[in-house]
Amino acid sequence: MDRATDAGYLRDQYGTTHKLETRLEAHQRYSERPDDFFEWVLDRLDPRPGDLAVDVGCGTGSYHPLLVARGVRAVLGVDASAAMVAATQWQANAQHLPVVAIEATAEHLPLPTASYDLALANHVLFFVADQRAALQELRRVLGPSGRVVLTTNAADHSARLMALHRAAAQRLGYVPVDRVLARFHLGHLGFVQEAFPSAERFVREDAFLFPSVDAALAYYGSGMVDAIADPPGDGSHRPRLLELVGAEVEGILAREGVFRVAKDTGCFVARS
Repeated sequence: MDRATDAGYLRDQYGTTHKLETRLEAHQRYSERPDDFFEWVLDRLDPRPGDLAVDVGCGTGSYHPLLVARGVRAVLGVDASAAMVAATQWQANAQHLPVVAIEATAEHLPLPTASYDLALANHVLFFVADQRAALQELRRVLGPSGRVVLTTNAADHSARLMALHRAAAQRLGYVPVDRVLARFHLGHLGFVQEAFPSAERFVREDAFLFPSVDAALAYYGSGMVDAIADPPGDGSHRPRLLELVGAEVEGILAREGVFRVAKDTGCFVARS
């Protein structure tokens, strides 16, 4: 079973909002670029007043207030995680947003054909078992001249931190494995164009500037630490890997003053 689509792995990552929120906080606090990535994405999607939007893999609904602020009439959030659906709906209710969240998979959207002006699938397709089916579903639910945005990372996103992980894992006798990112990254333009021939790729250069070991380890420990073959079910690999990676980060901070980790990201944008 591919780790990215394994039910146990996904439950560990998204059974609660904690790990996702840890990663979002790292991007917000330690990014080299001060401008907002979500706004950068929406600038390329170009929401218009009165549009209806579906957000597939909506997470905690981070894009929804921004979509509504740009005039979107209503948003449907879709996620396979009940915890994410609940978090999205709670946020929407707290902010009085025209948002409804439902639990469903990207490959089987329970939605009418040609019913939305906008579709979003942000940092989610690498978790989808049948990505072609998901892309076809996104195309199906978009109306004429509908617009879609798919965000993901560059193939070498956080490669410097991943190199520390690989070295630590091998030192401890573990076998490091590829990140889930390998299943869908900015190098997959041709694949996206199979479903959306008009798709264009936009790349946003950025980096983490981690000022401390704790800051780097919080991000590392939220996901990358588990990128080993057959990780122990009791999680005993985590403290050992955190200790070794932390020692390496401490050395880098002593030499360089900050731990800079390139993390280019971006999106594909297309019309239906």
